[in-house]
Amino acid sequence: MSKIKEFVIPTVTLFAICLVASVLLGLTNKVTAPRIEQIAYETQQNAMKEVMPSADSFDEGKELTLENGITVEYSSAFSSDGSAVGYAVTSTGKGGYGGDIRLMVGVDKTGKVTKVSVLEQEETASIGGKLMSQESFLNRFVGISGMAALTKNGGSVDAVSGATKTSTGLTDAVNNALLCWQFLNKGEVSANG
Repeated sequence: MSKIKEFVIPTVTLFAICLVASVLLGLTNKVTAPRIEQIAYETQQNAMKEVMPSADSFDEGKELTLENGITVEYSSAFSSDGSAVGYAVTSTGKGGYGGDIRLMVGVDKTGKVTKVSVLEQEETASIGGKLMSQESFLNRFVGISGMAALTKNGGSVDAVSGATKTSTGLTDAVNNALLCWQFLNKGEVSANG
């Protein structure tokens, strides 16, 4: 009987602790989920307004899977009179040193980049991460249409020495936003979505 007691009491105690912890976590999630969702929505809206300052409103985001397998999310941007001024595109770039780089890219109705804002990145804080916070580097993409390319690849965007992979990831993300614009406006790029 003593052996059963040694097994049953700790098992029941552990079960009770897990049950209480699970209920508390579930309640916490139920209470905080709407607020977290609201903050994510506001952050998204602020990022869209930042990259498309001429826009007064945006439609609900839509997803588009590009031929290269990357899925972008885009929202059409409208001026106060309701005319389209471009798109705010959430885009991912491959090839960063620390992994994928997610950007919000504004593309006007003529296909030119209006502004770039970093949403997520895991680059080395001392080099690539520092680069991502420098407005001067991100502004190198403003005004580009067609496809962006680093100068080492014959393009017009200077990579930063020591952060070439970060520069490559950023360029890839901007290009994915431009591919989205091309598909939406010219139908030249194969996409599913």
